[in-house]
Amino acid sequence: MSEQIRKQIVEVSRLLYDKGMVNAYEGNVSILADNRLYITPSTTCKGFLTEDLIVVTDIYGNIIEGRRKPSSEIKLHLAAYRKRADIKAVVHAHSPYATAYALANKPIESRAYPEMIMLFDRVPLAVYGTPSTDEVYCGMDEHISNHDVILLANHGIIAIGSDVYDAFFKLEAAESIAKVLTFAGLLGGEKELAPHKIEELYEMRRSKKQV
Repeated sequence: MSEQIRKQIVEVSRLLYDKGMVNAYEGNVSILADNRLYITPSTTCKGFLTEDLIVVTDIYGNIIEGRRKPSSEIKLHLAAYRKRADIKAVVHAHSPYATAYALANKPIESRAYPEMIMLFDRVPLAVYGTPSTDEVYCGMDEHISNHDVILLANHGIIAIGSDVYDAFFKLEAAESIAKVLTFAGLLGGEKELAPHKIEELYEMRRSKKQV
């Protein structure tokens, strides 16, 4: 189990780096299993991460295994796990387009893009909290019950999932949508769907969630 978890974290970390969602100093990935938190280490490039560098802590952040310090954003991860029992993985990144929305203090939302409505409804914006402090997760509290992807104002983006791939795919989708919406803005702005078509999408979204 431990070996598989470490492999998954390394794989997703490299995907983040290779896809330009983090630079050499950014981002963190974690998985919670059997009350043990497996998390990327601090100050380690995600593109060159190896399994032996993964840090293991208890649910309070106390180190159990590992030669390095856990990510400085471990408090953000632990807060997410405390809020929802269904969360098994957390991915935090500074992907350029989503982070641009975070810096502009704008949620990612659209009444023109069906995929946006179907996948997320919207990606809300959590109020700013200083990174690496207890403040960093306070703004997340009001959104995490109803949203799996959240922008952190002036900081970045966080995604949660049933496993680490689920969390990564949600983050990647949000980044792609943010990119498309940015380009649409450069072309004169979005052309909203008709109200009855928007409601149709929301009805489909509600039906999908109930399955």
